[in-house]
Amino acid sequence: MTAISPITSISQGHLNIWEICRRRYLYSFLEELSLPEADLQRKKNLLLGSNFHLLMQQKELGLDVSSLASSDPKLRSWIDAFEHQPPEMIKGDRLCEHRRTLEMQIEMSLNHSENGDHGQAYFVLTAIYDFLILGDRKAQILDWKTHQVAIAAEKLKTNWQTRLYLYLLAKTTNYAPEQLSMTYWFANTAESVIISYSQIENDQTEKKLQHILGQIAQAQDYPKLASDSSECVYCEFRDRCDRGDMLTSNIPSNIFDIPEVTV
Repeated sequence: MTAISPITSISQGHLNIWEICRRRYLYSFLEELSLPEADLQRKKNLLLGSNFHLLMQQKELGLDVSSLASSDPKLRSWIDAFEHQPPEMIKGDRLCEHRRTLEMQIEMSLNHSENGDHGQAYFVLTAIYDFLILGDRKAQILDWKTHQVAIAAEKLKTNWQTRLYLYLLAKTTNYAPEQLSMTYWFANTAESVIISYSQIENDQTEKKLQHILGQIAQAQDYPKLASDSSECVYCEFRDRCDRGDMLTSNIPSNIFDIPEVTV
């Protein structure tokens, strides 16, 4: 007997949260609980970041961005920084706010079955690239980051945004992994961090994805983290796990907080 599960869409946010806290994954994606209001400064930062992504999208489309850029001093300084110190870009076809998907099938055992039956779980991996350049021999992903200083390459490399975006591009194009790279451009400092890629990393990511997606497909409980976990201190679901009220002062800036802009 074969059991077929519904298709589940998976983004880098799902993967990052799953590895951090499965209870938070439950609240965020399965129960779709509403989040408490963020503090005003954080809300402002998120809006500015979203507007900058929109500004960069309009700029690439050849639209007049002067009105939006002048709406806030930060936006003006970021676009000026990009004009004077842009990231290095390869030549090729340029795609802005570009979505890519890949269906992945996971074999899973049905643990409750006495007959050792197996089933399949279906996932659609999804990424929206801020900026993608497809050249003759290379392809480059660019991602705009605001509200923080540049992050070390090793830290960026382990985040699922980097891992999933490069993996998806390798699987959905004819480029070899070694022909791909991802550039993070930090608007506050106009610094670039370039992440290279390889076949070994691609294979490791695929293996890790299969493992995590298998866990997600067969999960029956979603345990809380230890009560003294540092991950709980600023979690938006802190009160639901009896960790007290969420602390809103001095919330660390998360480099992946800025929502993706879609068209």
